[in-house]
Amino acid sequence: MQTLNCKAAAETANLNFEREVYFFLRKWVNQHEDETLLRFEQSMGEYLANNALRDFFLSAVHPLQQLLQHSAIAGHLGRDAAAAYFDPTSGDPLFAPFEQRIYNLARRMDSEQMDVPFRAIQSAKQTEAGDTADISTYPLDSEELRYNSGNHFTSRPANGNVFDENSSRCKTKSAGNLHVLFERGFLEDRLQDIKAIAVAAHDAGETELQFFVICSRHSITEGHFGASLVIMNPANPHFPERVLVCDTLLKELPQHPRWWNHFIAEYSNVFGDAVAEIVEDLSHPLQKVNIKGDDPFRHDWDCPYYVTSMTNALSDLVIVAPELIVNGSLQEIHNAMKALMPDYYLPNQEIKGREDIKQINRLKRWNSGAEVIKSLVADITRNSSYEV
Repeated sequence: MQTLNCKAAAETANLNFEREVYFFLRKWVNQHEDETLLRFEQSMGEYLANNALRDFFLSAVHPLQQLLQHSAIAGHLGRDAAAAYFDPTSGDPLFAPFEQRIYNLARRMDSEQMDVPFRAIQSAKQTEAGDTADISTYPLDSEELRYNSGNHFTSRPANGNVFDENSSRCKTKSAGNLHVLFERGFLEDRLQDIKAIAVAAHDAGETELQFFVICSRHSITEGHFGASLVIMNPANPHFPERVLVCDTLLKELPQHPRWWNHFIAEYSNVFGDAVAEIVEDLSHPLQKVNIKGDDPFRHDWDCPYYVTSMTNALSDLVIVAPELIVNGSLQEIHNAMKALMPDYYLPNQEIKGREDIKQINRLKRWNSGAEVIKSLVADITRNSSYEV
């Protein structure tokens, strides 16, 4: 529970950050007066407050990395969630004005690596200087633009940096006959990979069952994330022994999720129509169904974190209880997964309350942004050491 003291501490940290960026920009202007294209007739103070940061991003090589070379700036951008203050209603972090501008301007760059997850608003919703535009400035006929989950930290869609972060952690569990396929692309791509690996195992004389845990988007037409576990016997590399699929929507089992037809279609494209008879629904109803007309910040766009949790749980079960995965009932496997997903399930295997889940996902979102900042700082440190 955040307090007024937390807010006051965040405001103080933001003021200190504003000063650091101001001094940084003044030094840059003094050294690069020929690059101050947007200064026009502004005084130095007006220019620093309004357009200097945008000029810096337009003119500098790797502007975000240059900012991160300053420890005070890097420390603030990469701070722990405990040092940030989140609005108790919307969940939006309290950013310093320059900080929000940095995230927004970085998002405009032609580099996904510079897009700090969840912290920037779409370019069309920014002012020229890089501030977040007030919704009252939107065109009168832009109802869809006004009513948009992307306006809030807690409901912005994840970018590729989040996918890569989750992928790198999950894939570390690949070993032996466990293959974790957490790649960009779509489910059918991964199923073709499985078939190729199974054929290669058959040709090599492998006899051990091969376990494949997949995390991917369903298809080009349906971008929702899902997880699967496919068991292949190398003796029969063209058809699975067992297929378990996991979706995330908040519905009571044993109803199929709304994405069920996409699972079936992709599996049928690779293994033939007969595979539909063995696909089992292992969905975990974690994701809140978005209600049209509800406040956008109440929408649930945390599918990537739910699916990552399911992918990890399936991988762990293959490692610690392969017999359960091969021969266990759907309910037994479902319950075993719950025990391995403490972020979302209580010890009694009930789903945690929505507010608790929202707070957990808000922390995950913040940490994903911090990971990108820390990765950029680490790159700077490595490059500096090579230059010495």
